[in-house]
Amino acid sequence: MRNKRRWIEWGKDALIALLTLSAIYLLSMTPLIRDSGLLGLLSPTPPGSGSTSGVVHTGVVLPARLAVYRTGGRFGLQYDEAQMEESFSALGPLLGDALSSAGQPAPLPEDRWRAYLQGPSAYFDFSGDIPLTALCGWLGGAGNCPLSGSARRLVLAAGEDDQVLLCWQDSDTGAFYSCATALSRALHLDSAISGVSENGAYFAFEDPALSQLLDPYTLITEGGTAGRRYSVTAPLSTAAGAQALLDSLSFNTQNHVPGSGGEVYLDGGDRLVVSDSGTVTYRAAQGEKYPVGSPSAPVTALQAADGARALAAQSMGPLCGEARLYLISAQPEGDGWLVRFGYRLNGSAVYLYEEGWAAQFLIQDGFITEFTLHLRCYAADDGNTLLLPIDKAAAMLPDLIQDRRELVVQYQDQGGLSVSPDWVAN
Repeated sequence: MRNKRRWIEWGKDALIALLTLSAIYLLSMTPLIRDSGLLGLLSPTPPGSGSTSGVVHTGVVLPARLAVYRTGGRFGLQYDEAQMEESFSALGPLLGDALSSAGQPAPLPEDRWRAYLQGPSAYFDFSGDIPLTALCGWLGGAGNCPLSGSARRLVLAAGEDDQVLLCWQDSDTGAFYSCATALSRALHLDSAISGVSENGAYFAFEDPALSQLLDPYTLITEGGTAGRRYSVTAPLSTAAGAQALLDSLSFNTQNHVPGSGGEVYLDGGDRLVVSDSGTVTYRAAQGEKYPVGSPSAPVTALQAADGARALAAQSMGPLCGEARLYLISAQPEGDGWLVRFGYRLNGSAVYLYEEGWAAQFLIQDGFITEFTLHLRCYAADDGNTLLLPIDKAAAMLPDLIQDRRELVVQYQDQGGLSVSPDWVAN
């Protein structure tokens, strides 16, 4: 009898709880509650979410150029960062899965590479030479990438039957390779490119005249190119900017002395030199301030690129304004790695000072032991610079194009107060 009464009481409690939850749900559906903002306070906040005013433009790696071919023609995109983020959001994870499921690579004749570009495919040009293992990790690949080497240009192409091939051009040798992937053409590639509308884009090798002037894989998009102008400031010339940098690099603002090249901040034997112009140099004494990878194993290309990118993001990202950091290269340097990053403005690279790069990191024995940062802050002006279409620019600038180089829109920043885009032969 006692157990029966206990079950009855539990049943009553469960019924009351169910009715309470139902009442709360029905109340939440009323306009008063929906529009009050209370639901947003009650909902869990995803990690990393928050105000977009402080977004650092160093998130998921973004290509500088993208081309999709499907029956009927090709869609090409460049020099439009907002549209690139939208278009790459569907194709980027697909590339990550292809890298993580890559099979045994085999040499690919260049004529087959071009044939794949002219069939159902998705083409990516990252403008920098990215280790394939790093690219896989940054794109959220489902496993570890079994491939070695670096690439700037990659293609997901339709193979035989229902197969999707991963093709790329090796950065060091220029040779082309391909391998099978676990992707299905019907389930993955075709569905990802089915909604893309062609816009007349083509490669230089597909045009008899331009193929004599330009690098064959220069992407040509129709119409004129309007490039934004940007004003430029030195973020370290203000106390707030310098403080933000020092905090991000874990240096004490009180422990410093004036030097010939700027303020010298000390942490034990480690030295950080900060100049008002925006150049920052670091030299380690013990080399243990910024660890990369595991101290018990050699640093891999993925670890080197990822470690340098993390430090660049936290130190430079909040101070560079509307620029986006991108990886230029990660190359072996003695027993370590030399990793370089550049700035991009709306998809166009910034050639900075004499070197061209914005940041350089030296990684030795599992630590970042040296780096140089060029801090510049970019803000879009109201005006635009209207550039000639690339085919007309190529015809008018034959002296700039030697050995069929690539013609790209680029910004030259020599330390002035503004930058404007122009056609440059790389």
